[in-house]
Amino acid sequence: MKIDAVNGLNVYSAKKNTYFTGYTEALKFGAKSPVKTLKNAEGLFGELINEISMDAQITKTPFFATIKNIFEERGLKGLFGILGKSTDSNISVENLIKRVREENVVSVAKEKGSILDIVSYGSKPHDVHVGFSAGLRKNYIEFYTNKKGDIFVEQTSGNDYINTGFYSDTGTKKLEIESYAGGKPDKTYYNKDGSKPFFKNWLFGGTPVEPIY
Repeated sequence: MKIDAVNGLNVYSAKKNTYFTGYTEALKFGAKSPVKTLKNAEGLFGELINEISMDAQITKTPFFATIKNIFEERGLKGLFGILGKSTDSNISVENLIKRVREENVVSVAKEKGSILDIVSYGSKPHDVHVGFSAGLRKNYIEFYTNKKGDIFVEQTSGNDYINTGFYSDTGTKKLEIESYAGGKPDKTYYNKDGSKPFFKNWLFGGTPVEPIY
């Protein structure tokens, strides 16, 4: 299914782009702002890509244009479908995946260090992640998928961490893991209709309890 081009400003935030005065500010704002739906996740990804694209001071490799074009044409699900399986006939995609598998991390945009990386955490198709950072990574946002095609967004802002997963078919929240000020993570599962499965959260959710010896 073809996904229309994504306009990050329209779907990520109801606020106007006065919040976004460049890539660093967009990253800082995005890293600490909870993402509630897959549509919001696509808006955040699009905003970061657009800020990098518009900044002449940021050095981009040819792979950046490949990522940007695929995302604008097919959205996040389409992008990770191609990055994970490399089924597209685009030679640039094939070369990118080959380098990522060989080197584990490939930088596609730099400004006083890498700010956009394609990362491989293993040999499986869904082990390819796309990460945005700045400086010493006090703010970091990473996008990835699982074997079912669900989309996940990891957001790190200082000692705060949020990992949110979204169902690929409904775009609603599937999982949320939150940890603030370096504290223990709290995990919550969701059904596709937005409700919380009681027994699943009772058995697997919540905050891990330290064993007593």
